[in-house]
Amino acid sequence: MKLTKKELAFLDPTHTAKTLVLVYLCFSVPIVLLALFVAFIRDGAIPGFTVLSALILNALLGFGLLWVACKVYNWVAGKFGGIELALRELPEEVDAE
Repeated sequence: MKLTKKELAFLDPTHTAKTLVLVYLCFSVPIVLLALFVAFIRDGAIPGFTVLSALILNALLGFGLLWVACKVYNWVAGKFGGIELALRELPEEVDAE
């Protein structure tokens, strides 16, 4: 098996954060909604503005933190080297129709 070593030297912060925030939201939105539900049970009512702002703030914070993480990764990769990947070629897929 022939492996090709590659190094992940740069992540585009905007594109990467935009893509990963969608994955992040899949996991964080249910948690935010659960927290809002608990607050509703406790207080009896929650304004719609609170729900909307919690979800928007969650998305903006997620995007911002992922963007910063990409910038930090690029700085570290520039100084010390990026993540090394070992890639191998896969055999051609056969169409089984």
